[in-house]
Amino acid sequence: MLPPKDTGSAAGQAAVPAQLTVALRRLPGKARPREDVLREYRDLNAERRSRIPSPLWPFWAPDPDEFYRWRVQLDCACITEVLTGGPGRRPHDTQWPDPVGGARLPAGQLLCVHNDAPPAPYRGIARWGDRREMTFPADPAEPPDWADAETWALLRHDEPHTSAFWTVTLSCGHVTEVPVSDLGWKPADGPSRVSADRLLAMTAEFGELWAEQPDLQPQREREHTQRMLAEGWPNPSPEHHCYTCPRARAIVACQRIGWLVPRARAPKLPKPPSRASLEQRLRQAEAQAEELRRELARLDSLARQRDG
Repeated sequence: MLPPKDTGSAAGQAAVPAQLTVALRRLPGKARPREDVLREYRDLNAERRSRIPSPLWPFWAPDPDEFYRWRVQLDCACITEVLTGGPGRRPHDTQWPDPVGGARLPAGQLLCVHNDAPPAPYRGIARWGDRREMTFPADPAEPPDWADAETWALLRHDEPHTSAFWTVTLSCGHVTEVPVSDLGWKPADGPSRVSADRLLAMTAEFGELWAEQPDLQPQREREHTQRMLAEGWPNPSPEHHCYTCPRARAIVACQRIGWLVPRARAPKLPKPPSRASLEQRLRQAEAQAEELRRELARLDSLARQRDG
């Protein structure tokens, strides 16, 4: 659960530092009212439990008394609040969800959106995962706003078509999904490449376009195109945009708030007496015992006199 941020600040960067020391300290500002956070969690849990079988509630929709509250500061200086499963599980040890990629972020990262965040960078594919297929209807005859008639004639599918989508882990550790037009392709096959003649023609075509229209592509896109040409125009491409990188920030500090549902306090034990008071009570008890022994001896003496 990621409640709204307390403060905002500078824009995020395209990549998150791999290693940062996370300090446990007091952070600027104040925690949100516990009643508000608890109400939000209960509303969320009610919605989740409405679509989850009750035997799964402890795993996917646990009771609020299992959660511990934290305030965390990110490397963009923003401060937000999170919940973990107890005080021993710190926020930077947790893999938080990434709705963009439908997976989880590397440990120590949280999403933080800034309006002036940089564009999505290209990242290499480090690992191929699961695969699914999706069928699309035929494209309309009229070109969309972003394409002219000639370009659209080359890109348009005039019949329904099916594409494979592979889940991949990028070199930054983020997860995304990439399309592969060849339904029979497998990662073990490696990418296909265009012929040498076609590559020469493509290189010349792009060179002419860039010379005629220097602003045709942003610099990062041109550099990507140049890398693909240098590698023989591989398909599938070995690198793809990471739309998570501009939003993923590293946790640099955290502060304890307390349990979402306060724990019942243990009964207060009486304060033990001091040694001096115990010694004084012992002396008094010994004096009383000595007085009682004298009284008993006097009674015994009177009894013997009567009997004698």
